[in-house]
Amino acid sequence: MEVQVSPAVHARFRSPRLRPDLAYRVLRVLNRWLMRSLWRIRAEGLENWPEPPFLLVVNHHNAFDGQILLSVSPLLPRITWFGPRNENFSKGVPNRLAVWHGGVIPILPNGTDLISAVRAVRELFAAGGVLGIFPEGRAGYRESAVLPFKAGALSFATRAGVPILPATVVGSNRLWLRARMMVRFGEPIPTAGVRGEEAVAALEARVRAGMEALLPTKEPVLPRFRPLERFLTTVLEGTIDRERRRVEQGL
Repeated sequence: MEVQVSPAVHARFRSPRLRPDLAYRVLRVLNRWLMRSLWRIRAEGLENWPEPPFLLVVNHHNAFDGQILLSVSPLLPRITWFGPRNENFSKGVPNRLAVWHGGVIPILPNGTDLISAVRAVRELFAAGGVLGIFPEGRAGYRESAVLPFKAGALSFATRAGVPILPATVVGSNRLWLRARMMVRFGEPIPTAGVRGEEAVAALEARVRAGMEALLPTKEPVLPRFRPLERFLTTVLEGTIDRERRRVEQGL
C-alpha cells in the first residue's frame, strides 16, 4: 500500500535532497528487493502517515532497522535520518546506505555541531520533509519493550510544532534468512502548543505508549532452525554492539 500525498505536498519538496532523483529511485528498488529477499516483511498502518512535515520515531533493534522500514515506506515523503556522526554515519556499510538511500543529518556525539544540525532540521521541516530518529539511542534486545528515550529526543518536533508518527520494527532483534517481520505505524501525535517540562514529559509518555501499543505483549518463541542468524544479525553492527549482543544474547 502506497501513501497518497496531495499535489501541494509534492510541490513543497524544493530541496534537492528531498526530491526522489534517479539514483534514489534505483537504490529504493534495490533496497526493497534485497530486504524482501532476505526476510518476509509486512507493513501495517501506512494509512496513518500524516502529510509532511513530521517526525518519524522508530524503535531500534538492529542496524538493518532503517533499511527494513524504508523497504515498506512510500516514495514520498522521503525520510532523512538524524543521528551521531561518529557512531553511526561516518563509516561502514550501514552509514553509506543511509547517506545514499535516505540522507542524514549527523551530529557529533559531543554536540559541538548542534547549532548547524538544528538549522538543518528546521530547513528540512520548512521544505516539507520527514525526519526519522531512533529515540532510544542504542539497540534494545527485547521485542516487547522500548528502552528509555535519550534526553531531548522529541525536541525537534516540539520546537517546530510538527506531528510525531510512532513506528516500530517487530522481528529484527534476531535475524535469520526468511524471518517474518512487521513494520507498524501508529496514530500521529500532535505537538502544537507543547511547552514546558511537564507538557514535554507528558508528550514523551504518550509517544512511548504509542510505540509500546505496536509491540508484541511478550517475547516471541524462536524456531529451532534459524539459518544465517549470527551473520545476518551482526553483519552491520559495530564492535560495541556486537560485544553487547554476544554478552546478552550469546551471538
